[in-house]
Amino acid sequence: MKKHTLISLNILLASCFSGAALGHVAYVKPLQFEPVRGGKVTLDASFAEQFFVPEAAISNASFEVVTPSGKTVGVDEVVNLSTRNVLEHTLKEEGTYQFSTGKRMGAIFRVYEKDGERGSMRGNEKPLPEGAVLTEHFQSVTFATSYVTHKGPTELALAPRNEGLEIVPVNHPNSLFANEGFEFKVLFNGQPVASHEVAIYQGKDQFTEESDVDKVTTNDKGHANFTPKAQDVYLMQVRLRTDAPKEAQVPTFSYTTTLSFEAY
Repeated sequence: MKKHTLISLNILLASCFSGAALGHVAYVKPLQFEPVRGGKVTLDASFAEQFFVPEAAISNASFEVVTPSGKTVGVDEVVNLSTRNVLEHTLKEEGTYQFSTGKRMGAIFRVYEKDGERGSMRGNEKPLPEGAVLTEHFQSVTFATSYVTHKGPTELALAPRNEGLEIVPVNHPNSLFANEGFEFKVLFNGQPVASHEVAIYQGKDQFTEESDVDKVTTNDKGHANFTPKAQDVYLMQVRLRTDAPKEAQVPTFSYTTTLSFEAY
């Protein structure tokens, strides 16, 4: 068995929970995780602060599909509205599909302090205010995913891409039941992310003023287990900051990856 090198928390910066980085989080959610009629599926995609209440459409996303045979293709049709994107795709093969935003490079932010107060600027173009001290400089990287199964679950679409920050299911995400564990792993560039926090939001909270957040932590192999307490749709979210490649316009990339799934 190939030995994997664990990603040390000492070389990964803390998760991005500063005010400038919080903002909205992207999700992709099918109307049916296992369509039972016809050969098409419709999905919503959006940025939101409360799930699954769409607030802003996802711009500059490639919207990709990994088919049951493992081939990556574009979504058949994408309609871009102001608060959300509506996706429609024909399920030509039987099995499980992965739908995602693809790797989306987002906005660049600079956070600074001046006269004891914090401020932020979007982009690299304008100079910082005179006397300001730069404290953070990063670009957001978004990857939102979900899985749809057509006439029985298959495994190929669950395989990791081994690029960027990923939530990779261990047991099948379209075969989950309330009060049973969902095992998954968190990878960065194919390597396990150890001792890292993952947040899970329950869909019913879209009808309340506040959202309860469940949190689990990966083990030393990057694995974690979450047990949904009720039949519902859930959103799993993980954040991570790390050094950007030398050719990047920023020193740091701020990754946010989500997975929507349903417990029956």
